[in-house]
Amino acid sequence: MVVLVGLFAAIGFAPSAQAYPEVLINLSVNKQVLYSGQTFTATATANVVCDWTLEWNGDSRNRTGHNDFVTTYTAPDVTKVTPIPLHGTCGYTLPDGATPVTGRVAAGAAPHVTWRRTIIVTVLPSATVSPPTQGGLPNTGGPDLWILLGGLGLVAGGSLVIARSKRRDPAA
Repeated sequence: MVVLVGLFAAIGFAPSAQAYPEVLINLSVNKQVLYSGQTFTATATANVVCDWTLEWNGDSRNRTGHNDFVTTYTAPDVTKVTPIPLHGTCGYTLPDGATPVTGRVAAGAAPHVTWRRTIIVTVLPSATVSPPTQGGLPNTGGPDLWILLGGLGLVAGGSLVIARSKRRDPAA
């Protein structure tokens, strides 16, 4: 009985902010690192109806009055590793009489609130490797055969000179 009285008291004294759920938005991508020319999908979701704006690499896209927004972007050609931020914005109109309770905006703010999320998408330069044009393996920069044979000849000649000098002077 005491538990029921305590429960009803807690419900009765709960702040009115609990009548409005906290706004939760999420921004995700299917690839966070990609090469020039590849595509990735950006997905924004919320537990409220939003006026969405997704912006990446100067390309801004909008969708009004939905819980979710899915769009695809193509990575630009780059010459070095380039991090590019993806910004997701949810513009949300609070119900009549509601005030934000998330701590993200000050109490008494206008009934239209904006939530933002950012993800960094890294674009890598294209990695193109040309296959060998002839059969077999490509030349990897090893010495020509005549240089190899000349080196072996010098080693053999040096060995003969040392062997002869040891025969003439056994103390050496």
